Amino acid sequence: MARAIPSWQRLVLYLIITLILTIGTLYVFHQFVAEPISLSKLIEQAVEIIIIIVFWAAAIAIIRRFKPLLTQRIGNQAATIIQYLMLAIAITIMLFGILNVLQVSATDLLASAGIISITVGLIISTFVGSLLSGFLVFTTYQFKVGEDVMVNNVPGKITEMTALAMRIQTDVGQINIPNSAIASGGIIITAVRKYKEPLKEGRLHYVVGDRVITSYNNEQGIVKEVTLLQTTIHLDSGKEITFLNNSVLSGAVPIAKITQAPTQTEEKTAQS
Repeated sequence: MARAIPSWQRLVLYLIITLILTIGTLYVFHQFVAEPISLSKLIEQAVEIIIIIVFWAAAIAIIRRFKPLLTQRIGNQAATIIQYLMLAIAITIMLFGILNVLQVSATDLLASAGIISITVGLIISTFVGSLLSGFLVFTTYQFKVGEDVMVNNVPGKITEMTALAMRIQTDVGQINIPNSAIASGGIIITAVRKYKEPLKEGRLHYVVGDRVITSYNNEQGIVKEVTLLQTTIHLDSGKEITFLNNSVLSGAVPIAKITQAPTQTEEKTAQS
């Protein structure tokens, strides 16, 4: 963590400078532009809100730019958590700045029953809820960029994790999954871990070395490899074919183990 202090200090310094520039720009506009030319109250408030949003966007860009620097030193998860905190602070400051321009207190806004206040409240709650969902995904599920995963029954690899969504590259293309869907359990993501030892026991009815018959042209073959994700079979035709274990267990891909019936001599020996 000590190695990340310089980057953290620069991030905080740039955000403080951005905040000071925002306040200074608002002051200069109010004192030297709005009052001398007697702008209407509506136009003055609109310009001040635009100034706040522009500097807020600059703060977001700074936070996003510093994330790779923090990731190199403290890891992706810790850097993302810091990014969440800084985003939440930036959004809070922006909202209070806009409320101050409109001369509306946060208490009055929440207590009012107007359509605007309800709409803003829904937008804010949705965005903050998405950030909290992302925080929950990072701290609880502990996924990592580059990790092999199963999205429901579709294999893929995590290419990017942001505050709002997770991007996963699959064989059919890239999919973007909201963190809220992952946190609520609407989409199940399973990390495919790699172990040094091969899979010895499981729900599959065959193991490495068993002779099986597959649904691929009804060809027979020998089970070459069984992992937590898939089964590889060396067919008698010389080809190798791989099936997902989930497909075998669900019955979508039938694979039958071939067992040799005992001969009459063996049966008599067993009976005696």
